[in-house]
Amino acid sequence: MQAVFIVEDPNVAKVLVDPMRRAILELLREKPMTQTQLADELGLTGASLSHHMKVLKSQKLVNIVKKNVESHGIVQTFFSTSAYLFVYDVKALPTAMSRYFYPIALERTRAVISVLLLHNKEYGIKKDAQTITSLSGDLSELLVAVSKQYKNKKVTFGNEYIIFDIYIKAIKQLVLKLSNKKNHRKKLYKEY
Repeated sequence: MQAVFIVEDPNVAKVLVDPMRRAILELLREKPMTQTQLADELGLTGASLSHHMKVLKSQKLVNIVKKNVESHGIVQTFFSTSAYLFVYDVKALPTAMSRYFYPIALERTRAVISVLLLHNKEYGIKKDAQTITSLSGDLSELLVAVSKQYKNKKVTFGNEYIIFDIYIKAIKQLVLKLSNKKNHRKKLYKEY
């Protein structure tokens, strides 16, 4: 499967606004599954899962990876996600749509800042809503930029290393940006 899919098409984003569809893609990156297996895992009815799969297939976000004919003649169709990681380019999406992905970006940024603070790396970060929102946008942009380097890379099921690699590179760039800002503020302070 493709390592990264950068969501910049509003039609694709509209499909992924639904958290259940994102959950389906999360499960399918671990291993191929049938619709019955997915429905059981997610606690959905067959009809509900079928609807979500139809919508995902319409944007080519899931693929059929194999079909098994069982002894009684029933064909089991196994699906996979088209990409291991979906990264949302909120700048490319209409504002009304990108706001659905804002909570994901905000929680990710809070986690990164919490880890930095845990290691006494404050970088002059103000702990207010405006700063966190700004950093959230910065981190989202950096994730998109780093992810572009992986667009043509192929990965297999369960390879979380690809996500860690992308996140580490993006976070390093964010830390560098924060460090440069902090150093700039120190320089300005010394000049006065």
